[in-house]
Amino acid sequence: MGNCVKEDSMSDKDELHVSEASVYIEKEKLFRKVDLHILPLMVVTYGLQFMDKLALGQSSVFGLKKDLGLVGQDYSWTSSIFYFGYMLGNLVSVRVLQIVPIAKFVSVSVCLWGITLACSGACQNYAGILAARFFLGLLESVVSPSFMLITGMWWKPEQQSARSGIWFAGNDAGAIVGSFLSFGLGHITGKLSPWRYIFIVYGCITFVWSFALFFFLPDSPSKARFLTEAEKQFYAENMKNQKVENDWSWDELFSCAKDINLWLLLGSVVLSILPNSGVQSYGNIILHNFGFSAINTTLLNLPGSVIAWTAITGSGVIASKRKGLRCVMISVCCMFGIIGGCLIYKGPNLGAKLTGFYFVLVQTATFPLLLSMASSNFVGSTKKTIVSNSMFLIYCASNIGGPQLFRSQDAPTYTYAFRSWVICFCLNVAVAVVMAINLRIQNKRQQVSSDGVPEFEYLY
Repeated sequence: MGNCVKEDSMSDKDELHVSEASVYIEKEKLFRKVDLHILPLMVVTYGLQFMDKLALGQSSVFGLKKDLGLVGQDYSWTSSIFYFGYMLGNLVSVRVLQIVPIAKFVSVSVCLWGITLACSGACQNYAGILAARFFLGLLESVVSPSFMLITGMWWKPEQQSARSGIWFAGNDAGAIVGSFLSFGLGHITGKLSPWRYIFIVYGCITFVWSFALFFFLPDSPSKARFLTEAEKQFYAENMKNQKVENDWSWDELFSCAKDINLWLLLGSVVLSILPNSGVQSYGNIILHNFGFSAINTTLLNLPGSVIAWTAITGSGVIASKRKGLRCVMISVCCMFGIIGGCLIYKGPNLGAKLTGFYFVLVQTATFPLLLSMASSNFVGSTKKTIVSNSMFLIYCASNIGGPQLFRSQDAPTYTYAFRSWVICFCLNVAVAVVMAINLRIQNKRQQVSSDGVPEFEYLY
């Protein structure tokens, strides 16, 4: 990278022009190389995590509730308890991520959660599935905050929105694969119920994948075998703001606690995840209550997964093209959710309700946009770690509350839950507008105070 300037008889002006063009080309090649080596590992891991989360929802229409004797709110709590473990795991990882190599920490966690998921297929009662789900949440909690730090470590702030959208879209790639797998596993007739095979097969796949992560995901750019020494030097010299340091700063902690940007971000996370968690836990049940068979619900999730993947990837790419589009895309996705929630709640026929269900899935794109804002708008190792873990603590609390909106007394229509979704979507539009206005004002203030050349600019 440092050899791009050509020393010859041309003028200084021409030499600088050639140098800048060469550096630009080399940077593009560098980030393409990083994309090819790092993103696939992140996408597959996130896809497997989502498959593991969906395993409970898929199992719910294949006999799990009957076999384990789940009644009333038991199924909702089986879904919610996962996030009690997830929350505890985040409290622990806020410090551990400052100490241990990130990639190794992730790979070991993936290995252990694969084992736990496979063992979930042996559960015989409500207590057993509760325990398995709790420990599964504890182990899976490592991935998302780690991926936020990895994204900040490998890509520039203006690149992070698209990259976050890509690895987060692994959710929907996993959902597509999971739909096909559950469709096939649902046809198994034997001594074991189909839902047990879902847990066992998903768990074994995850266990095997953990070894690929251990050997191929580098802990930092300086330890990446696929980078040249010059490329490692580029990261050391030019990506300092994104570097994950093993330092803890109490000043950054107190500064973060007083930052209005953090609280607006957390509010938007709540309003995004409450509906999302309901779709994740009750999606198959909602489709089943529309009148579709258990097997057909797995296939009907396929177009929904494609829609969600398109929304997540598309919104991330659009938001990365121009500044000031992230909050706009959040608002647009929420508007789809508003329409979809209303159609599910008051749709006149099956077609309208199914269309509404698919429209609601567009709103899943809001969370990766929020992740990219969190990764881009906070500088400092301690602050980045606090922000990422605060987001995921709120993420957990919202995922605990989301399934509880589906009250047993409201079955099978669940009108209370769908009304709550529409309210969340409307409020999230308002929060996105406030975030955009606030960050725009702060950017203008920094331009004035720095004579038009601010060292840091908020992305919104």
